[in-house]
Amino acid sequence: MLLFQKFLSRLYVKKFLLLFIAFELFFVGFDLLRNLKRLPDSANLQILYTVNKFLEFINYTLPLSLIFALLLAMLQIIKSNELVTLYALGVSKERVARPFLIIASVLTLIYIGLNTLPYFVQSMETSTNIRRVGTISSISSSIFIKSGDNYAYIERLNPHNKSAEGMKVFRIEHGDLKEIIEAKRGRFKNDHWELEDVMILHKPRLDPTHLQDAKLTITTHKKRDVLTGFTPRIIDTLFQSSPRLTIQDSILAMELLDKQKLRTEKVRANLYMMLFFPLFAPITIFGLFFLFPAQHRGSNLPVFTTLVIFGTLVVWGILFTLTQIALNGAISPEAGIILPIVLLAAAAFYIYRKYR
Repeated sequence: MLLFQKFLSRLYVKKFLLLFIAFELFFVGFDLLRNLKRLPDSANLQILYTVNKFLEFINYTLPLSLIFALLLAMLQIIKSNELVTLYALGVSKERVARPFLIIASVLTLIYIGLNTLPYFVQSMETSTNIRRVGTISSISSSIFIKSGDNYAYIERLNPHNKSAEGMKVFRIEHGDLKEIIEAKRGRFKNDHWELEDVMILHKPRLDPTHLQDAKLTITTHKKRDVLTGFTPRIIDTLFQSSPRLTIQDSILAMELLDKQKLRTEKVRANLYMMLFFPLFAPITIFGLFFLFPAQHRGSNLPVFTTLVIFGTLVVWGILFTLTQIALNGAISPEAGIILPIVLLAAAAFYIYRKYR
């Protein structure tokens, strides 16, 4: 890396860290002031709430910090005439923009990687549970799901402990109910649910010539394996209105729903939000860089700065709103998430071709 690129990289990282920490402290502090009375008296839960809020707000502060850090760094080198000096020495705009783009892209990829960690993805849910019910996990009740040709009912589900109570599985063959599997408790192990103290009700075969011999039989078993692939997190999240799954769980959930021939819009929206929506920051930086003037003389930097901040917030707000609408299933995830990112990339490429 050349000397001027090292200088720009250090400058950009310093501005980013300053903005990122400031944004995080502001949002977390404001949230604590608003919800402190609603939190339980336990100091441990209050610390957990603060940590999870910090992780939750990364979804909002990271992209804005990356873009506004570029704005601060560029204003500094423009006002000090360092940018025009680089151009006068024959350095192209692409080489000047490279450190900003590389750092923003690396940080964005790290953020996408964090979405493979369950604790990070569930930070919003955890903080909400602490505030509302005083525990890190909530108990879901009365869940009814479909697995292949079978159906299952779960009276109480605890995703945190990977356990359930009051489970019933209705095994169906060719549209006919064959047996009902009941268990007071179940635990998810090795990609399947292991039921304990199982009672199976076998439906008799109705033969018109031997109706007097038809009877219901009941057998008991110590354990029984059912519902392969349906992790507690997938079951709990699909039962909610807005899915929040890790990247790998979203892919698994899509495969399971496809096998059941069920709709996958909300799960696809959740996956696209984690994979494509973070690209907003590097794409915007790529297009925005080439709009900066080379020197402050002859340019109205206060007006330009205001337009950049206002435009960034408006574009980010529109994309975020479309993402939330897609998560609620009102519009297609491809139209609500992927298409706006593609249009933003096209606009950035147009600016690059015009002003490079």
